[in-house]
This record gives sequence, C-alpha cells and structure tokens, in this order.
Amino acid sequence: MNRFQRLHPFTVLAVAAAVVTTTTAAGLWWLSCTVIACALIVAWSAGKSKKLIGLSSAIVLPTFASQLMIHGLASNASFGLTQAGLQTAGELGLRTAVLVVVGLLCALVIDRHQLVAAIDLSKAPAQLGYLVAATLFLLPQLAERQRVISEAQMLRQVKFRRGLRGWFQKVRLQTVPLVLSSLEETANRAPHLAARGFPAAQRMTRLREVPDSKAQRGLRRVSVICFLLLPALLLVPSWMDFA
Repeated sequence: MNRFQRLHPFTVLAVAAAVVTTTTAAGLWWLSCTVIACALIVAWSAGKSKKLIGLSSAIVLPTFASQLMIHGLASNASFGLTQAGLQTAGELGLRTAVLVVVGLLCALVIDRHQLVAAIDLSKAPAQLGYLVAATLFLLPQLAERQRVISEAQMLRQVKFRRGLRGWFQKVRLQTVPLVLSSLEETANRAPHLAARGFPAAQRMTRLREVPDSKAQRGLRRVSVICFLLLPALLLVPSWMDFA
C-alpha cells in the first residue's frame, strides 16, 4: 500500500476542494502557479507526473489559447496583443489550470475501489457507491472494448471505403458491437443491482476497510470549513468595492 492509499479518499477530495476554491477566489497568479507546482511535485512522488502533464496539457493549452483569443487580442481594428488583455487571459487561464491539474491529480492518486468502499461505509445511500463505481469504470471499459473490436476487425481484414462514407461505415461497424456488448452487460448486472438495493432496501455490509484516522477526520473538517468560508472572506472586499 503506497502513501496515498493510506489516505482516506474523502480527505484527498476535501483538501483538493478547499485548495481549488481558495485559489480561485484569491485570483493571484503566483498562488495559482504555486498550487500547480505543488500538484506536479505530488504527482512526481506518486509516479504519475508524465500522465498528469499529458492529460493537463490536452485541456489547459486549448483553454489558454481560447482565453487569449477572447481577452488577449485587441478589439479595435488592429490585430495585436494588449497588456490588459494578456493579464486577463493569463489570470483566467491559470484559474482553469488549477482546477484541471488538481482534479486530474485526484483522479490519478485516488484508488477507485477505495473511493467506492468509502462511499459504501459512509452515511450516503447504498446506491450511490454503485453509481460512482459504474461511472468511474465505464470509460476505461468502453475504451478497452473499442480496442478489442478494432483488433478483431483488423484480423478479419475488414476494409473500409475512403472518404466520408468510409468513416460512417467504420463508425457503424464499431458502434453496433459496442452497443450490443453494453446491453448484454446491462442484463448481466441486473442481479448485482438488485443486491445493491435497486430499489432501495436495507444497507449492505461492506467487508473492505478504508484507512482512516482521527487526524484525517480533523483535516477533513478544517478543509470543509476552508472550502465554505475562505472564498467568501476573500471575495467580500471586492463585493464591498463593487457595492
């Protein structure tokens, strides 16, 4: 068990939520850069830095480009950059980058099985754990099935037409088996849904334990307080000036 699996998933999520909301409310470029740098250091210590950088770049770079096009370029006849526009685009882009990087870091370091078990052991409805598990595992399962279908079609030497008609043919030949396999899995999961309490019945006993401690529970409470109060305290002066 690595160091992150010793942490309760709710602890990681609570700290991340407090950091994102506080950083967004502060709106300071150096604070956003510090949070992003700390997230990269945490990802490096967990061996997830390359994946985090790749996934974040795919989202953050187009966001920065769009913010630059909206705010950075001069709105009058000349096509150029303005200092105020660059500052606005940079601030908004950094706020988005904090949300993306921290969110992806949570997705990479939190064990999905631990998260589902934590939800089951909490006071949340028993159905919520199943829905979260189904959501977290849906995209990887669909991607794996898509890969298997593509490999099977390559082995069968299925030939596609060129152009737009060929693209539609490829989509049809790959989508139909994907949908049919999903429908079959839905039928197979019906007994598991009934066992989970669909419709709701009594609570089920969960044998898997999630590491937790008094210190982590205290940290979660502090993080929730920061999540609720710090953004308001940071934004009150600007609201007063606006009023």
